[in-house]
Formats: sequence, structure tokens, C-alpha cells
Amino acid sequence: MTTKTIIPEVLELALNNLAEKIKFSEPVNNYQIALERFTQDAEAHKIMEDLSAFQKYIRQKQNNNQITQQDLEKLRSLQTKAQENKVITSYMHSQQEAIGQLREINAEISSLFGMDFASLAKKSSC
Repeated sequence: MTTKTIIPEVLELALNNLAEKIKFSEPVNNYQIALERFTQDAEAHKIMEDLSAFQKYIRQKQNNNQITQQDLEKLRSLQTKAQENKVITSYMHSQQEAIGQLREINAEISSLFGMDFASLAKKSSC
């Protein structure tokens, strides 16, 4: 059974204000722009799909101690392609910047509460 918590109007207003400020902050805004570019770039997606598939292949071979020098060279080549793609690097960098800002916000809120604010969302009750 799910119960809906009714948030007091003053708290809801403060939450909406905070969410809007975060959404339009430079790191989060840059991330949203980079994500949109990444989503629209077929070449960047292909590079990441190829890299992900090959990493999975390498993990399987690693479990059987069957990785060859050619495998490592191909992996490095795919990694280099990803690192040289401006859309991918912009996306990854902006993602890290946004995550950093959200961690700072969590740290500030946590210090006010005297506990890890973000961890509250992870906890469940029996």
C-alpha cells in the first residue's frame, strides 16, 4: 500500500525554487546541453556502443585468461576514439561537473540535517 505524503505549501515552494536553481545552474545546464548533443550524435553513440560491447567481450575473455595483445590494441584504439570525440568528452566532462555540484548541494543539506541527506532516499523499511 502506497501512501502519498502531503508536502506543506511553504516547503513545496522552497523545493521548487531549489530545483529550478539547480536545473538552471551552469553545471547542470551544460550537462543538459551536452546530453542533448550526445543523444543526437549517431557517431558518438556508435563509438560508445562499440566500446561497451568490446569491453564486455574483454571481460569474458579475461575470466578465461584468454586476452591477446590484439585485443588490448583494439581496446586502446576504441578508447582513443572515444577520448578524441568532442561530443563524448564534452558529455562526460559536463556529467562529472554536474555530479560534483549535486554532491556539494547534498553536503550542504546534510550538514544542516547532521546526516547524509541523499542516503535517506536509499533506505527502505521492512
